[in-house]
Amino acid sequence: MFTQFKTVLAASALTLALCSSAFAQDKPKVAFVPQLIGIPYFNAMEAGGKRAAQELGVEFIYSGPVDTNPVDQLQIVQNLIDQGVSAVSVSVLDASAIAPVVEAAKAKGVKLFTSDSDAPDSGRAVYVAQATDEGLGTTIIDEMVKRVGPDAKIGIVSGEATASNLNAWIGFMQKQAKAKYPKLTLLEPQYAGGTAQRAAQIAGDLMTANPDLKGIIAVASSTCPGVAQAIETAGKIGTVVGTGYCSPNTARAYIKSGSFGFSVLWDPAQLGYLTVWAGKQLIDGKPFAAENAVPGFASPVTYNADHGILLLGPPAVFTADNVDKFDF
Repeated sequence: MFTQFKTVLAASALTLALCSSAFAQDKPKVAFVPQLIGIPYFNAMEAGGKRAAQELGVEFIYSGPVDTNPVDQLQIVQNLIDQGVSAVSVSVLDASAIAPVVEAAKAKGVKLFTSDSDAPDSGRAVYVAQATDEGLGTTIIDEMVKRVGPDAKIGIVSGEATASNLNAWIGFMQKQAKAKYPKLTLLEPQYAGGTAQRAAQIAGDLMTANPDLKGIIAVASSTCPGVAQAIETAGKIGTVVGTGYCSPNTARAYIKSGSFGFSVLWDPAQLGYLTVWAGKQLIDGKPFAAENAVPGFASPVTYNADHGILLLGPPAVFTADNVDKFDF
């Protein structure tokens, strides 16, 4: 009798294991391909994506290039499509090159969408936006002018020249400067790719070539440390105000040293969560509403149907007064 009981238990355990394995295999997969791996910003997006996957019952895949190489990024996306991943999101490095990959995804029934950086003309399913491009561009200019004045000269150090999100922010910076601060001088953007070392070199050259420079804007999170370090090395703290689109953890030491007056961003962990949530919605065939209740979000997430954009919310400004209240 006891032997029979053990046999039944063993059979039941095997059945449960098989069912559990099948259930795990049946989980829809949502992938996110960042512009590059190994930096705090995208690490935070990865953490938010993992949390969403656990709570929403999907499998999360995080895979990206080791540097800001559009060709490598597109190859990773294509590989995920070939593997049959249910939904693939991309922080696009080259908006002009991704449309054929979007078509390849559609042919295989894969939901391909963008997050963090868009390719609006690619046919992507949706864009999960951290904030509006206009909000980001105007906010950083308005905050900089508060510190350097409306007739100052400001340099711009960006990341990859083909990154659509970075170029859009720069475009709105220039538009805001022209419309609201006609005496402000924005120098032509300089591109550092994805390295802080190159950003430091460019920022140093800008200060040498423009002794009357009053501010430098780091447009990519990867360029923030380089710009800040260049200001410190040049002994320009208090003379040149640095800023950029970087997380509180990245900017904290520079804000406290004075090389950065502030930084502008959003919560990338929440953006990662929203990305996976959007992927799950697409997989389930659920349309986005004008306002969407997302688990863990204090306010509804808005959706612009005309442009296919889910909006995380307005940008945040981090200063010496509030930077220690945040940890990402």
